[in-house]
Amino acid sequence: MTASRDRLVANLWQGKDPFIGFPTERYPTDFQGWRSNHPYLAETIEIARPSIVVEIGVWKGGSTITMAEKAKALDIDCAIISVDTFLGAWDHWLSEQFRGDLKAFHGYPTLFYTFMANVVAKELNDIVVPMPLDSNNAAEVLRRQGIRPDVVHVDAGHDRKAVLADLELWWDLLAPGGYLIGDDYDPSFYSWPEVAHAFHEFFQTTQLENYDGKCRVRKMVAR
Repeated sequence: MTASRDRLVANLWQGKDPFIGFPTERYPTDFQGWRSNHPYLAETIEIARPSIVVEIGVWKGGSTITMAEKAKALDIDCAIISVDTFLGAWDHWLSEQFRGDLKAFHGYPTLFYTFMANVVAKELNDIVVPMPLDSNNAAEVLRRQGIRPDVVHVDAGHDRKAVLADLELWWDLLAPGGYLIGDDYDPSFYSWPEVAHAFHEFFQTTQLENYDGKCRVRKMVAR
């Protein structure tokens, strides 16, 4: 366990590591995801060498795993907080395919356990800290704990209101000099038009660094 993760487990989980004793034999791994190996993820870890990373919108943990593997390979004292309700978003509930991925048990999704099984299988539970909360409540917990991430990956809702809400919360909490990565960013407005529109509205520009469905913005240090 890294020192950064040790402190987070103490503050967020009262020292009770949620991975200890997790029954991996009950839950099969499933590494399906979207752009989970995007170059911005590992590249930003290498550039920023962060102590704290927060991912908002985790699904099965693919992006979390990519960032954690890079941090581990670089031997960085880093912890990655994975924020998600693990209940799915509106688009998952409206899709027959992805509704099935929620693996509901008596009407309640069990996606969280798929995520946990995946992290354990990759032996990254010494870097990852699960935080099964919605974005707003997770940000408030971190704010009250004085925890400011160095890297934030926003990959939650796909409608304008949800994206703007996440940007307002997490850009404010992001440490000066840190990086925010946005997923499902398509400046041609083809796939998820409201995501790109929300980024442009929030940052008041359409000139964002972007590549293959993600964008990246650095929060400059005030002089």
